[in-house]
Amino acid sequence: MNKKFIMAFFAYIALTFACAVTWHLVLFHDYYLSVGMRKEPLMYLGVMSMMIQAAVLAYLYPRFYKSGEPLKEGAKFGFSMGLFLASFAALADAGKFDLGSPIAWILHEGTVTLLQFTLAGIIIGLIYGRMKTK
Repeated sequence: MNKKFIMAFFAYIALTFACAVTWHLVLFHDYYLSVGMRKEPLMYLGVMSMMIQAAVLAYLYPRFYKSGEPLKEGAKFGFSMGLFLASFAALADAGKFDLGSPIAWILHEGTVTLLQFTLAGIIIGLIYGRMKTK
């Protein structure tokens, strides 16, 4: 493992933890409780999820990078990964579970997922910086 991978891994976890806590437990706590969020979330499952996501994104970014400005390329990468995950977290869950208004769920989960992953992509892009392309 190289230094940039490790930095990207831990930066993703720090950013995602901050986003998740702020979004789910502070800003929209009442909304998430109303759709069935646990009163005492099982944080270890969230952290495990973050660790898997961090490893995947830190591994994939340098493989998808072609050239260009790290901030812009990171944002595009992060948004793409967020769009991929939001298709499950926002759309599929709204179809499978009784989460109240599907539109409200899609707006809440879609927004946080795209925001979180775009910011994470920017940070990962900046960590890796300009790389030589093949």
